[in-house]
Amino acid sequence: MLVTEKPKPSEEVVPARAPAAEGCARASASDSDLDSGTGRTKAPSRRVLFMDDDARRVEVFLDRCPEAVWVKSAEACIARLKDGWDEVHLDHDLGGERYVDPSRDDCGMAVVRWLCAEPRPQHRDTRFFIHSFNFSAASMMVECLLRNGYTAEFRPFGFDLVDLLSFEDVSPEFVRRAARSRRRRTWRVRLRGLTRRLKRLRRLLLGDRL
Repeated sequence: MLVTEKPKPSEEVVPARAPAAEGCARASASDSDLDSGTGRTKAPSRRVLFMDDDARRVEVFLDRCPEAVWVKSAEACIARLKDGWDEVHLDHDLGGERYVDPSRDDCGMAVVRWLCAEPRPQHRDTRFFIHSFNFSAASMMVECLLRNGYTAEFRPFGFDLVDLLSFEDVSPEFVRRAARSRRRRTWRVRLRGLTRRLKRLRRLLLGDRL
């Protein structure tokens, strides 16, 4: 299991050793891999890569997922992505800038372009989470990843992320409440869209008599 110390806000984590090669979790268990109480094989730790340059986000994320590896540049992230990961969390705007041009080589989109340039079999089962608040660039990143066969979703980093990180256990009741909430929002959106279409149709039919 890869263990990293919690970084200082200005540091980039560079673990003492590289993450274990893909497939090691499926290797036969040794005595050290067995739970002394049950004799069963211990569940392998998730291998999580987190790219962001914001010290506050880094502190929150590593507090909840201390085994994660943190990188703060696209170049460092691409170097890490040559290994397999269970989860990869990507920001877009790096280097303290906002609304960075996605065509640049020092942003999250550069990482996505590298992933999509050719098949990356080590990431066949990786889950990608885009947490940038640059909604335009984030949606572009997600769309490109999905179009190339990756599992990806847009999940803005914020207060809710603390309790909704994928490695957290979520109660069934919470899931049910979230599903009901999504359904209600979906019907409200559909109703607003139908109302707008009816108004447009009314204007077309009545014309100047409105």
